[in-house]
Amino acid sequence: MNYLKMLLLLVVLASCKQSTTNEQTDLAHAKTDTIIVVKKAASIPLQLKNRTDEILLEPYWLLQAALVESNAFGARKAALLLVEAAQQVKNMPAIEENAAAILLEADLEKQRYHFSLLSQALIKLVESTGIQEGAAYVAFCPMAMDDKGAYWLTPEKEIINPYFGVSMLNCGSIEKTIQ
Repeated sequence: MNYLKMLLLLVVLASCKQSTTNEQTDLAHAKTDTIIVVKKAASIPLQLKNRTDEILLEPYWLLQAALVESNAFGARKAALLLVEAAQQVKNMPAIEENAAAILLEADLEKQRYHFSLLSQALIKLVESTGIQEGAAYVAFCPMAMDDKGAYWLTPEKEIINPYFGVSMLNCGSIEKTIQ
């Protein structure tokens, strides 16, 4: 597994010199700021009954925030943290494999596809583990994944859509509350 970590780290570091398009620059200046999204997520207490699984949440929120910003490089950095967390938790193949796929993928739409699969696995984990304190919400965007729809986990009721970023920031609805 250490070989996989090193390979993934080298891929991320090698891609640091990617060029920025006008669209990426425009999106970077949009009002959705990763720090704001992450602070909102971090300010809401959420404790899982299995405390070990909680290490997956912070990198997941960071990944979600990067996708909200349409920041493919930021998503790759967050995915690396999520891969490492999933390896510590163990027996999280869907989370680890999809996070690794995001890490290796520069295309934002493909990253979002793997995020949807990763989100399904994390939602199942949180539902099966249970929440000791706070609540998590299962959000759904019917237009994501070519109108097939996609879910994601969020620590707040406000919709901040990771599948379309600023173009459709508030598209979606809360489908379920996990308490």
